[in-house]
Amino acid sequence: MELDLRKLLKLIALLVMASYLAFAYAADETEEPAKGNEKETVTEENSPIMLREQGDVEGYVSLTVSEQPIDATYMPESLGKAAGKVLILPGRGQDIDSDGVIHTLRIGLTKAGWSTMTVAMHYELTPNIYLAPSDADKKPETDSPETTPEQADNDTTQQQSPEETAAAPSDTESPAAEGDDKKTEAKQAPYVVTNEARIAAAISYLAEKQQAGPTILIGFGEAAELVNDSFSMANGEVGIIWINANMKQVEPQKVKAVLDLISDFPSRQNTNAIQRRADMIKANAMNYEQRRIVTTSPNFYGVETNVLGIVRGWLHKHFIAKDDA
Repeated sequence: MELDLRKLLKLIALLVMASYLAFAYAADETEEPAKGNEKETVTEENSPIMLREQGDVEGYVSLTVSEQPIDATYMPESLGKAAGKVLILPGRGQDIDSDGVIHTLRIGLTKAGWSTMTVAMHYELTPNIYLAPSDADKKPETDSPETTPEQADNDTTQQQSPEETAAAPSDTESPAAEGDDKKTEAKQAPYVVTNEARIAAAISYLAEKQQAGPTILIGFGEAAELVNDSFSMANGEVGIIWINANMKQVEPQKVKAVLDLISDFPSRQNTNAIQRRADMIKANAMNYEQRRIVTTSPNFYGVETNVLGIVRGWLHKHFIAKDDA
């Protein structure tokens, strides 16, 4: 009886182990398709179609300037009643669809009847590198007075020998020829399209897409100075918007309206913005208006809707309100 009981227990144990192994094998088979799906999703996320760097930006346009493609975007107005066109110039460190204010403005303004466009800008790098004077620069100063008589005799003989002076040009010809060969062999630096040419091409592109309505130029940071230099390229009524401009002193602009939008930090003052406002008041610039937005970030992170609301209200006040009346 005891032997039968032991055999029964062993049989039960074997059945349990067999069922466990079968269950584990079945689980492995069911997990394989899931791994395949995960790989597919990973490849989809990492594919060039999903990356902004590859051009998958809403309204992406390849703008040809000086036979070179320049990244840009164009979004037509979606209100059904065209109000005008807006050209947005990104600042240093920004692109044509940067997260934050640029993306919010170029999409949000279309809902108010404004066609928007952004174009990539080029900013030169200015590294702060200071080189110490080398020893070679210091040696001529200390060694110049220490001349031996033998060196003086050699100098006089070199000056008196006509053969050596005649042979000197032939000696210098070979290094010059070698230098010319090196220059021809060296690769030429790629041509960089100027920001003025980019802005001119963008303004003409906007005029072709939408002829009616005023033209508004928005410049971020350093791009505000580019706006001041290029607003005359646009036809008809023109408006200017500076957002976090770096300019300290600026002359009144001969446009219909100017909006100076700055980020106001509670812990510090924007001395450049204060100086600009004082200069405009002294110049009696009636078309100038400065607005401040309290934020903790110079890029207006978290308050993008506030920036959009101020810009839309300013545009309606100066360019649409009279037409509605």
